Amino acid sequence: MSSMQSDRRRALDGAHRRRIYLFRHGSVDYIGADGTIVPDTDLVHLNEVGRAQVESMSALFAGVVIDKAVCSGLIRTRQTGEAVLGCRDIELETAPGFIEIRQMNGEPTESYDVVRDIAFTHWQANDPEARFLGGERYSDFYNRIQTAVHDLLADGSWQSIAVFAHGATNAAVLGWVTGIECAAFGTLDQATCCLNVIDVDTDNEGNVLRKTLRAMNVTADDPAKGERHHGDMETLAHFLLQRSQR
Repeated sequence: MSSMQSDRRRALDGAHRRRIYLFRHGSVDYIGADGTIVPDTDLVHLNEVGRAQVESMSALFAGVVIDKAVCSGLIRTRQTGEAVLGCRDIELETAPGFIEIRQMNGEPTESYDVVRDIAFTHWQANDPEARFLGGERYSDFYNRIQTAVHDLLADGSWQSIAVFAHGATNAAVLGWVTGIECAAFGTLDQATCCLNVIDVDTDNEGNVLRKTLRAMNVTADDPAKGERHHGDMETLAHFLLQRSQR
């Protein structure tokens, strides 16, 4: 590492500065061709839009130096990571702590208020008992992601790392970075195949001194978000309302 690169790894007060490039996976289809919600969303692959997104992101990210890369292990994050990393000689490792928030099995039931409990479910996350679609508590999920981040920082083998994860996972990480915690689920949008850039300053014992959000929700295919007017859950709720009116 050159002296200039070494200086960039340190804050002015001598703290160690480490860089996290946090990605969301590319676009996928959670609704099948027959109009039903995919029964196991863990198994979805990138769709045509997603493949184009990761190709664009790969070009944007091509000149960035990293020394480690991890994904949640789900197919869509592995496909995204492999495409964005391109020809880099870096193994894409699995960090299952970053797996997406878990919902209950099956489709949302008629007991849901589609607008409140689906379209805007993330805005309920500050309630300690609030659950994502009847599944994992937001508060438990947030704590799970905090643990995953701290485990990542405890690994001294990297200075710059790429993490390929999910929308709510990224929101939880950003909630930790910004200090807004669970409010991040509703407030901080994550478009498909977006990139967030985070610096974490630590002392010699590894204690976190500062967290800085350098960039958020950067997309190569739609940088001005001109085509993004709804969050993913709002889009799902719109689909469910349309289907119920048929």
